[in-house]
Amino acid sequence: MRVLALFLLTFLVSSVSAESIKIGYIDTEMVVNNLTLYKDGKNLIASEFEQKKQELLDLFNHIELIRSSKNELDDNEIKKILELESSFKKETEFWQTTINQKQVDLLRDIEIIINNAIKELAIEDNFDLIFYENAAFVSNNVDISNKIISKIESQTP
Repeated sequence: MRVLALFLLTFLVSSVSAESIKIGYIDTEMVVNNLTLYKDGKNLIASEFEQKKQELLDLFNHIELIRSSKNELDDNEIKKILELESSFKKETEFWQTTINQKQVDLLRDIEIIINNAIKELAIEDNFDLIFYENAAFVSNNVDISNKIISKIESQTP
């Protein structure tokens, strides 16, 4: 087994030295956060839900106002407060789930765009290997994150 491993290692080292390998690295978090498409998408999601957010805050303030306006509450008032609280909770959960899903959809769409740009750049610039995600160290010579951002930005209308 050791002989086979040694043979494989020797083969890889000799083939690497015979031909240079072009390697690139992409900081995907940096790419995503610097894309205009992502920033615009996040702003669109936020603006879409801004009115509902304000309505929920108003409902919460109304509940607190009712609760604090009287020292003693009768059964009907308690029931009304509980119904309002339940409504507030359901609406908040629904809208939070909806916002989260829209953000996941946005990130999924951005991921597809980034992957396509990576493939195009790899072919155009003859890369043999492109890494992304975790790396202990990446030199500026192999970090192609800005190239990917530029490529996507230039293709975006």
